[in-house]
Amino acid sequence: MSATLPRRDERRIAALETVPEAIDRLRHWYIAEWPGWYGPTGPGDALSDLRSCLLSDPVLPRCLVALNRSLEPVGTVSLRSNSPGSERYSGVWLTALLVPDLLRRSGIGTELVAAAEAEARRLGHAEIFASTASAQSLFVRRHWAFQDKLKTGSGGLDIFRKAL
Repeated sequence: MSATLPRRDERRIAALETVPEAIDRLRHWYIAEWPGWYGPTGPGDALSDLRSCLLSDPVLPRCLVALNRSLEPVGTVSLRSNSPGSERYSGVWLTALLVPDLLRRSGIGTELVAAAEAEARRLGHAEIFASTASAQSLFVRRHWAFQDKLKTGSGGLDIFRKAL
């Protein structure tokens, strides 16, 4: 991956099924970012979670990938029906928002959240939820409303909701 940040006009967001070659890189990102879940002793399976997004035009899950001009992944986000907090609030959840450290603060996360909102709206959802331990300011900037606080084994998560 280039050390130069991709400019906004040099990026695009695509559904994972249109760029399945990105799965291996995304799998590595998932494991590095969430080792307690996707690491060797964690209960999650990054490859299985990503492959579940490859069905032709599934309702959920959906995985979106931000790509630079060279079509290399520079970020990702998913829409799923389950996430920490979905036991309290049913609906579509923005999950797995991930931009590598070197590319953060360049607008990629904001673009991915906007794309996930648009995709949830396209799928007919009237609202969307997200739980986060670190991206609160991004959701607030996108006019999401704080909904609740969730305690987990690894700390607390804030739950946000946005009407679409």
